[in-house]
Amino acid sequence: MSIQVPRRVHGTVTRHEPYGCYIDFGEASDGLVVITMIAKDDEEVTFPPVGSSIEAVLLGYTEIGHQPRLSLRAEDFMKAKSGWEQ
Repeated sequence: MSIQVPRRVHGTVTRHEPYGCYIDFGEASDGLVVITMIAKDDEEVTFPPVGSSIEAVLLGYTEIGHQPRLSLRAEDFMKAKSGWEQ
């Protein structure tokens, strides 16, 4: 079965780490949003509060461990909406 990516997902922020935050969106493991998937390099990063309900974009899965990779960047939401069309 093929998993459509990118796609929008809804979930709950479960924890913060120095490198990003984790979101439970109903899969076997929480998805990771790394700092670079929240803001551009020159922007200050503010994580969504733990327990908050948010929307993210599922970009794919890591090769090792099959961990979901998520993004909160506006440009990724646009890609998810348009199906990667440029």
